[in-house]
Amino acid sequence: MLLPEWVLAVDDLLFRFITRGPPWRHIAAFLPLGLLIGALLTRWTARLFLVESCGDRRLSRAAGRGIIIATAAVFTGLVLAVMDGRCQWITEGGSINWGHWRLFYHQALLALLIVATAIDLDQYLIPDQITVPGILVGISIATCLGNMHLIPVWVDWNHVNPIEGPYIPEWIKLHPHWHGLAFSLAGLVTGAGVTWLARLIARWVLGMEALGFGDVTLMAMIGSFMGWQPITVIFLLAPVCGIAIAVIVRIAQGRIVLPYGPFLSAATLVVLLSWRWIWTVTREAFGHGPTLVGLALGIVGGMAFLLGLLRLYRAIPVERRTPGRSDEPGSSSEQ
Repeated sequence: MLLPEWVLAVDDLLFRFITRGPPWRHIAAFLPLGLLIGALLTRWTARLFLVESCGDRRLSRAAGRGIIIATAAVFTGLVLAVMDGRCQWITEGGSINWGHWRLFYHQALLALLIVATAIDLDQYLIPDQITVPGILVGISIATCLGNMHLIPVWVDWNHVNPIEGPYIPEWIKLHPHWHGLAFSLAGLVTGAGVTWLARLIARWVLGMEALGFGDVTLMAMIGSFMGWQPITVIFLLAPVCGIAIAVIVRIAQGRIVLPYGPFLSAATLVVLLSWRWIWTVTREAFGHGPTLVGLALGIVGGMAFLLGLLRLYRAIPVERRTPGRSDEPGSSSEQ
């Protein structure tokens, strides 16, 4: 379908501004944009707070300011990392001609994750009003535009042509829209599948729910934007991000129990900001079937082992002392 000339002119102007502009222009454009989007996200989050708390809770001013600052920071940081730091530019990745639209695509995902994180941190749930529309947006844009992928749905670095590079199925190059649908659905299924499996294993080992269904739908949404290879890395990085976040929150607020959704969101941001280097290290594994099977089995076994250790730790009896008493010889609580 031929587009009007003015649409093509605007697209070309936007492409040159975002992909070729100096860092200061990116900051001048995306910092105010992030502040504006953050203000809109704050209003949406406030409405979700009222709905999920049945009108009993309202979004605090501090949380609202945090959403605005976080949105401005990630919007500006992502454009600088992608366009100036080249953190996503790899030979077999999406075409540079679609780099500006891919940037907006990922910023839309981050906006959804910011709202989901704000709700999850306060109420320990992730509303379907965030994840279901997010999944539809991820799949629709990937299908309609094509070229939104960080990496094609299949790349085999174990079969490298000296001229053409790694093996990529020909249909991916000939049918970008069908490939957009395929990579988005593969990411959705992988994200939801591994999280659901982790949920089942946790229930079997611990005898209780360790992950909520909201975490499953959140990973489905992230996968619909990212594809199956990045979502696998996100799943593996989330516990590491969780440790760092838990330590920071414990020091700052004294909180001990945290939901898992923010860890998944943090891991997604890490992958977006470092995909080029992550892919370089892992690309051969993602193109080798037996290695992928071994990786999946290793994840399942390792998860079961760690959860088993956690169950044993919780089973250790703890001696509770009555306040005002001491077990030391010769001591007495009597006055």
